[in-house]
Amino acid sequence: MNKQSFLARHATHILLVAAIITPLACWGAIKAIRGNRNDVSDWLPKSYPETVELRWFRKHFVADQFVLISWDGCTLGDAADGSQDDPRIAKLTEELLQAKLPANSEHPGASVFKQVTTARDVMQQLMAPPTSLSPRQAAKRLAGSLIGPDGKQTALMATLTEAGAANLRQSVGRPIKKLIRTSPVTPLFQAIRAAGLSDSQVRLGGPPIDNVAIDEEGERTLIRLAGLSGLLGISLAYLSLRSVRMTAIVFTCGILSAAVALAAVPLLGSRMDAILMSMPALIYVLAVSGAVHLINYYRQAAADEGNLDHAIEHAVVHAWRPAILTSVTTAIGLASLLTSDIIPIAKFGGFSALGTMTMLAVLFLVLPAALKRWPWTPPELLAKTDHGSKKHRQDGLTIGARGWNAFGGMIRRHHAAVLAGCMLVIVALCFGLPKTTTSIDLLKLFSEDAQLLKDYEWFEDRLGKIVPMELVVRFAPEVQREQAPPGTPPGELVTRHTFFERLRLVERIQKNIDRQLGPEGLDLVGATMSAATFAPDLGGEESGLNASTYRERANEQLLESRDQFARSGYFRVEGPEAGDRAGEELWRISVRLAAFHGMDHGELVQRIRNAVQPALEAREMSADALEALAQRRHGRPNGARVVVLRPADKDVNTEDAVALLTSKNVRAQAGKADVGALSDEQLKASLAPFDGVVMAEGFRYEDYEQLRRAGVAVLATQETARQAARDAKSILDDISGVDVTYTGVVPVVYKAQHALLESLVQSTWWSFATIMPLMMWVTRGVWSGVVVMIPNTLPVLVVFGGMGWLGIPVDIGSMMAASIALGVAVDDTIHFLAWYKDDLKALGDRHEAVLCSYRRSASATLQAGLINGLGLSVFATSSFTPTQRFGWLMLTILVAGIIAELVMLPSLMFGPIGAVFSLKSKKERRAVVRVRTREDSLLSPLDRRRMLREHGASVEA
Repeated sequence: MNKQSFLARHATHILLVAAIITPLACWGAIKAIRGNRNDVSDWLPKSYPETVELRWFRKHFVADQFVLISWDGCTLGDAADGSQDDPRIAKLTEELLQAKLPANSEHPGASVFKQVTTARDVMQQLMAPPTSLSPRQAAKRLAGSLIGPDGKQTALMATLTEAGAANLRQSVGRPIKKLIRTSPVTPLFQAIRAAGLSDSQVRLGGPPIDNVAIDEEGERTLIRLAGLSGLLGISLAYLSLRSVRMTAIVFTCGILSAAVALAAVPLLGSRMDAILMSMPALIYVLAVSGAVHLINYYRQAAADEGNLDHAIEHAVVHAWRPAILTSVTTAIGLASLLTSDIIPIAKFGGFSALGTMTMLAVLFLVLPAALKRWPWTPPELLAKTDHGSKKHRQDGLTIGARGWNAFGGMIRRHHAAVLAGCMLVIVALCFGLPKTTTSIDLLKLFSEDAQLLKDYEWFEDRLGKIVPMELVVRFAPEVQREQAPPGTPPGELVTRHTFFERLRLVERIQKNIDRQLGPEGLDLVGATMSAATFAPDLGGEESGLNASTYRERANEQLLESRDQFARSGYFRVEGPEAGDRAGEELWRISVRLAAFHGMDHGELVQRIRNAVQPALEAREMSADALEALAQRRHGRPNGARVVVLRPADKDVNTEDAVALLTSKNVRAQAGKADVGALSDEQLKASLAPFDGVVMAEGFRYEDYEQLRRAGVAVLATQETARQAARDAKSILDDISGVDVTYTGVVPVVYKAQHALLESLVQSTWWSFATIMPLMMWVTRGVWSGVVVMIPNTLPVLVVFGGMGWLGIPVDIGSMMAASIALGVAVDDTIHFLAWYKDDLKALGDRHEAVLCSYRRSASATLQAGLINGLGLSVFATSSFTPTQRFGWLMLTILVAGIIAELVMLPSLMFGPIGAVFSLKSKKERRAVVRVRTREDSLLSPLDRRRMLREHGASVEA
């Protein structure tokens, strides 16, 4: 009595377990989707300086966790008391402060907003002492931030609590119409409706709105596009299999594989994000593709055996090795994304690789069990039985086989020309690689008709620029005049700054940014705000006794108002909890950037640094000059005369250095000189009235030496000051002077853009480095492994080289597709080599083995490629740009993969290079029986092996 196979004994048990696991996996998948959350500031590892600085900033200031709210008609009246303002402003402010998180959130009942700032509130603060501005002056200071260019249009700025920021979607998300119901109304929109406004009236902006928009786009992607992808996959599977039952089984396997992959996300303590939302569809189409390949083996086994008794067992035995290898190569390509420092990409790679491996359990347990429980008679078997009609015989065998046989024969005859054409394409694409660029622009994540973009355009037109970036000017206790120990000599006090001087330096930095990058400059920056915005006009840049007395009195008044500056949110002093940094002052400068500037984030950040740098260099220069004067004048530089020189032929800013020296009661003035054109005597005579010279940038070293030879006291140089000012510290480092920290989402995005390019290179090389040895092992040869990888570079080069030639920057979606490209491309190669290895052993001739293997694997390669490519191509209709780009590129990659497998690979193997795939030992060769007829060359593998056993020979066409 023959022992039953494992599948025969346990098929029912396997299906029962699958039936139990399926609802659990679906429950886990739903839990994962509900946990979808996006925060751009979390895209980089927590150890990165940019993310450390952003967390530090949010800890110290009411940071970028604000929602900007406005609408047509949200205007200020003429009355200073606000009685003529739009009444909905006050009503909405009241409703927002009462808003609570819903019961299904992580913090039920917690307040959503801790503060709501209106233009009227800030204006009244500016009109009160010590600022005492007029209404017109107050409105002018808020222009571009809370008040529009017309002086009427305004907005509310609602700052989130920690609980609100931790539950963004449930706090400020828009109600979304889903398939069955509309999502619950969030506290923000409850307040908006209670204030008498409709959802469509209000305009929203700010980083939390950006993050929620990404959440919503990710969910829309999964709900709408995953359904379309599944439907298209089912349709293509049915066209391939021509069986409703088999299509249903394949669909079930795909859904179960995707659900298990999704359920693993919360199970492993992670969260879904918009990028990871594409993962289940990827696993689904890979599972459908794998199922089609396994069913192809089943069809071949059924045709070979002439019955279904053990067809699925033979298919599993034949398929398990190439299937595992293909899954491993795909998983390697995906796992290479784990090298990325961009967390959403790394998560996508890790969980997709895990899903690819868990998919094997479904393909080799559930699918075989289903085929064992409900056997399917493929057309190939019908064509061989008496019950098969002539139509079955023609359609199932002759037409398909003859078509691939003819195409393969054409490649065999013209293999040199075909290979040359393919290599020319590869070389051309290689020249596009150096042109590859990367880009991460938050607003470019959305389609042009997205509500978020419409709102940003409205804000920039009616109010001003609203994308936040933050600067923090840090003053160490060592440079604060008030922190000087009692009895400090005057010579040491001279380089310390009073509160007035520190505020003036912050104001000077702010004005430099406005002048160079504001509306009168490059128009990249809108309104800027700092503690100087809430201070009276400082003045006091003149020299003389009266100006000195004014500065002293102003300093006393400002010191009395320190608490008011702290309440403004733009000034803070580190307390005892800061340890060694206790007493360090933090002065915030808030900058609003253009949303549609069209400039690289790195260049934008650098331009802001360039605008700030002169003020820092001027401070260093003035400090060096004051120290030198104190040494020369016995600790008292007051009253000294100093000239700040610039080259006569260069327009160099000397105003900052002159102003800083003047504030220390030094009689400073600007001057220009062509030092090289003057003699030593002329220099000495012209500079004799001064106690020293400060050299601005642009002078040569020879000029410096000539001044020293002429006996002129060079107190400081900008070159030396620049080195000190460039030595910027991390916020984790202690400072002894003045330093500026640049933070906010913009620097994080800039760093992510650089990390994307680095990750692109690393993940690609990791894919090659891990898949290449695997292919060498599969082909049992070093050179054969190298050769077989050549066609598989085509999809990768199509992505990188093609985008380089077209000038399309690589974004997150491109990064995911590129890393998948190599792993997916190798899949069909492994299946082809599995057939080739058997046929080469049976036939003994490389060319006939290539042709026979090509004939048997081409249909499955084409079907799997079309199912995968067209199944994922529906993502190209997404309104979320990374998903859209992912869909287009995956279709392109898989089409390129089909060309590589069905055109380039056989042309390689038919040619002289293909000799590396021949039998390794002559002893393995057998006698050759030449087949004369076309029909005989279409012998099934079983019939061929029977002939070989009878004659001990191989077959050659």
